[in-house]
Amino acid sequence: MIIKSLKIGVSQMWLNKRLIFVYYLVNFIFGIILMLPFRSILNNFVGHRLMGAKLGGYLDWDFVFDFLTHRGSAMTAYLGLFLILPVLYGAFLLFMSGGVLKIFVSGEKYSPMLFWGNNARYFGRFVRLFLWSIPVILILFCLQFIWQFFQRIVFGADPYQSILYWGAWIKVGLRYISILMIYLVFDYARIHLVITDERKTRISVFNGIKFAFKNFWKTFGLSLLLFLIGAIVLIIYNPVADLLHAPNSVVILILFILQQSYMLFRMMLKLTKFSSQVHLYQSLTT
Repeated sequence: MIIKSLKIGVSQMWLNKRLIFVYYLVNFIFGIILMLPFRSILNNFVGHRLMGAKLGGYLDWDFVFDFLTHRGSAMTAYLGLFLILPVLYGAFLLFMSGGVLKIFVSGEKYSPMLFWGNNARYFGRFVRLFLWSIPVILILFCLQFIWQFFQRIVFGADPYQSILYWGAWIKVGLRYISILMIYLVFDYARIHLVITDERKTRISVFNGIKFAFKNFWKTFGLSLLLFLIGAIVLIIYNPVADLLHAPNSVVILILFILQQSYMLFRMMLKLTKFSSQVHLYQSLTT
């Protein structure tokens, strides 16, 4: 069931290739908005300094400390944008998920009217859905603290160093599991809302929880598989990107193309996730 849903998810994503472009374009625009002020601050600081040549190489901490010392006030103003923009980006992704889910639920191909019309149609309900989901999110987020409680009860206040070491890895694992489960409930709540056109968003939250945990091994297994695919590609991408560190225009161009290719892959993976989850939900409820 998981593999079948994934295969259908990939095929549905590929049938709606324009969605990939839309998601990529939104991501690119937000990235440009974030980086342009920083580029201006950096350009004014570097000027004709010889240290500027190191920007094309590995991270130089002497440069970083020098930059923060001389441009700390400018970076304080930039910090506000850095904090606000991710919130706006997340809200816009939530807005676009309505049209994406409607396309995958209906089985229709992408059209601007279908996509943007349903974005507007569902956005208000998705915001209310998120607000109703906050208690669930907080409960699931607390899963990562289970080990600390267990460690305190079993090993006391001063456990062995080996317990602390492996406990740190267990806490990292629980943190990722809790994040996956948060998205799991919220995703299936949105799918329920779109399929049923439910107006009372708390009912969709309840159904999202019910479906996700009733079919836990299938729903969590699909999310985990997609997460692992993304992690593997990231593990491959990072060393390759690190090799492209020379302050050379050709190398920088190759690095830019590699970075954008990786972002395209992330958008494709996101759309595959939505499509796979829709198929899994429809298969298990019909």
